[in-house]
Amino acid sequence: MTVYRSVYQSNEEILNAIQELHCPDGFECDITYGNGGFWKTIEKPRLRFDITPLSDDVEKSCSTMLPLENNSLSNCVFDPPFLTYVRNGRNHDSRFKMGSRFGGYYKYEELETHYRHTISECYRVLAPKGKLIFKCQDIIHNHKMHSTHIKVVQMSEIEGFRLVDLFILAANHRMPSPQKGKQRHARIFHSYFLVFERGSN
Repeated sequence: MTVYRSVYQSNEEILNAIQELHCPDGFECDITYGNGGFWKTIEKPRLRFDITPLSDDVEKSCSTMLPLENNSLSNCVFDPPFLTYVRNGRNHDSRFKMGSRFGGYYKYEELETHYRHTISECYRVLAPKGKLIFKCQDIIHNHKMHSTHIKVVQMSEIEGFRLVDLFILAANHRMPSPQKGKQRHARIFHSYFLVFERGSN
C-alpha cells in the first residue's frame, strides 16, 4: 500500500499524490499554465489557460476572468507568481531573470489582490465538492514576513472553500529572495501545495 507523505522534493511527486488522493480522474484545468512545467510526465489538463500563452494549445485568459461556465469544473490548478518588488512582472518583461520567466508583482498588496480575485473565480467555475490546487510560497517583502499560505487559507475559507490537504515542496536549490543587505529572516526554502474543496452552496 502506497503511503503519500506531506513533504516531497518535486512538483511531480506532489501532483501525483494529489491526483491519487483527491483527483482520481486526472487534472482538468490549469489556469496559469506557463511553459507546462508541471505536466512533463503527468497527463496535461484538458483545459489550459495563461495570461501570456507560450504555445498554441494554451488559451489566453486571466485567472480572475475565465471563459468557463459556472460549476463546470471538477478541479483546477493555480500556480501564480509569488515574487514581489518586480517591476513589469505581470508582463514578464522585468530585467530580473526570475521575474521575466515567471512574472511577479511590484507590491505585496498586488499579489494579495490577484490571489483573492482568482479564488473567487475558482469558486464560481468549480462544481460543489470541486478541488482547487493552489501553489504558493511565504515571502519576505521590505524586511517583513508574509505568511502567504495562511492568508490564502483565510481568503479561501471566507469564499466558501475548505482546506482538505497540505503538501510542502522542499527546494533542491537556492530560491530567489528580495532580501537585500543584512539578513534579518530565515531564508525560505520551501513552498506549499494547498488542496481546497469547494462548498456545496
